[in-house]
Amino acid sequence: MPYRRLLVFSIGLLFAVEMGHGQCLPAADATPAGDVCDRGPVAVAVSPAGRLCATANRAAGSVSFVDLSTRELVGETACGKGPAGIAWGNESTLFVTLCDEDALAVLKLTNNGWAFHQKIAVGREPWGVVAVRSLGTTPDAPPAGKAFVALSAEDCLAVVDVDLGRVVDRIPTGSEPRALVLSPNERWLIAPCMASGDVCVHGTASGQLISRRAVFDGPANLGVPAILPDSSACILPHIVNRGFPVSADNIEKGWVIDNRLTRLPLPLGESWDQTQLGLDIRGNAVGDAYAAAVSSDGSWLAVSCGGTHELLVIRLDQLKWPVNPGDFLPQDLQRGDGRFRRVNLGGRPLGLQFLDAGRVVVANALLNALQIVDVAAGRVGHTVALGGPRTPSAVRRGEAIFYDADRSLNRWFSCHTCHFDGHTGGQTFDTLNDGNFDTFKLTPSLRGVAETAPWTWHGWQTDLGASLQKSLADTMHSKQPYSAAELQDLLAYLATLQPRPPAPPAAHSDRAAELDRGRQVFQGKAGCANCHRGQFYTSEKTYDVGLGSTRYAFPEFNPPSLRGVRGRRRFLHDGRARSLDDVLRGDHRPERTGGERLTDAERTDLIAFLKSL
Repeated sequence: MPYRRLLVFSIGLLFAVEMGHGQCLPAADATPAGDVCDRGPVAVAVSPAGRLCATANRAAGSVSFVDLSTRELVGETACGKGPAGIAWGNESTLFVTLCDEDALAVLKLTNNGWAFHQKIAVGREPWGVVAVRSLGTTPDAPPAGKAFVALSAEDCLAVVDVDLGRVVDRIPTGSEPRALVLSPNERWLIAPCMASGDVCVHGTASGQLISRRAVFDGPANLGVPAILPDSSACILPHIVNRGFPVSADNIEKGWVIDNRLTRLPLPLGESWDQTQLGLDIRGNAVGDAYAAAVSSDGSWLAVSCGGTHELLVIRLDQLKWPVNPGDFLPQDLQRGDGRFRRVNLGGRPLGLQFLDAGRVVVANALLNALQIVDVAAGRVGHTVALGGPRTPSAVRRGEAIFYDADRSLNRWFSCHTCHFDGHTGGQTFDTLNDGNFDTFKLTPSLRGVAETAPWTWHGWQTDLGASLQKSLADTMHSKQPYSAAELQDLLAYLATLQPRPPAPPAAHSDRAAELDRGRQVFQGKAGCANCHRGQFYTSEKTYDVGLGSTRYAFPEFNPPSLRGVRGRRRFLHDGRARSLDDVLRGDHRPERTGGERLTDAERTDLIAFLKSL
């Protein structure tokens, strides 16, 4: 059937449901919400035959389809809550990860257009997805026998048998895998791991780990890597925490947060085989490098940068990787000779893919659009609107502020850079916010932040709006404060950030009994409820539990909320603990903080209870 007629919109069924993050989240069998709902495309995938482009619309819970021959929107299908990753099985089968439903959606092309086909439970917080097709098959061949899904909250890849519609295996990775990319030769899966800062390479045939290599120099926010056409190396965008205090002087020197590319040989090699390229320019840095893509002929490299609203275009076949990345983009790439370009896209460009040797398609989350960029010319050739309201809501405006690196000194970083997607990047920084120098603190999660006063680790800030203004002035070192309207918009957005709800235990199950025992330990022997109480498992008071330093101006700490604590990978104010077990065995063990010594069984039950909050 003609691709123009893939979907007929039913005007009578258009709807808008406001749920977290200002999202419209239709049920899988609902019709998308027309122009009353933001789409927020975060990932894009071109069909095997190059006929269609599909986007995972995180804000709308849908997939949009664009005919690449006419560059027109030809359809949209609801798929479920929180689409995050997208991959084609063949020209008529599409896989979409549903991060907010812990599931994989399968869409099929029918005689009546694209339709939701199946939802497969895969595990906690699925992001990247890859469908493995046999080499030499045609684009219309039967869909892949298996799909791989990166489970961010479970530190593994789920192997899904597409025919059976279920997970048949789980493959351990590093900590918090998000992106998942298939090498062009279809032999390897590349999974950058956010919390552990390393890259895992697995074989697609066996699933076995081939290599796991740490990225050098304090990496964080590992993005979507590009793989060279010959599958010899991957190029990974990420930030680097330089480990210096967050002062204006250090920011200008590039000593706080850098944006870089790391080149790693595939599939083997040692960590020291990698090379890095700094992307920032003195006085005009790059904010939040997110995803990379390489043209089919290996000539061009494109990198989306959401914080500074741009696409970096680099002549890859003429690029000389430096021995040392330094603090800035190498001077020879700043000469304006076409080897390095910054193409302004506006909005928040994220997922991208080359259409051919000279054009790249970009999903722009804040513009609700796809943009096709001519890389040689360094300009946007076409913009395809995916739908959305003409006037953004207060939440949407606040979201744009949160992800805007232009608000910081010389455009180095946004709120999102440290509080990744409104959560935490697991990094420690000395923001000088506590009146001391060289006292590094863990970036806290912002999930539930609007409901858990007071703020800062020491609890001295009692007004969230004032806290945001102080962060803008003293951490981001902006000379322009938020206006009253901007502050209200940002507060509206923060109010939508909530911890992920836990999976409910089955009644009378062993897990239910374990959680009940853990609750009793929490409220009794461990003494946790002395400080972590109420519906948010925190307190408005501050406490000295012996974890501070005589150098601190504020010796007491405000207990962080324990809701969603299972989604954090570092703990305590300075991030010294790397697991809940470390917390309960180390410096914060109950017998040191007002409780009693726990048995191993009690500690296991308590951790299970904490992970259920």
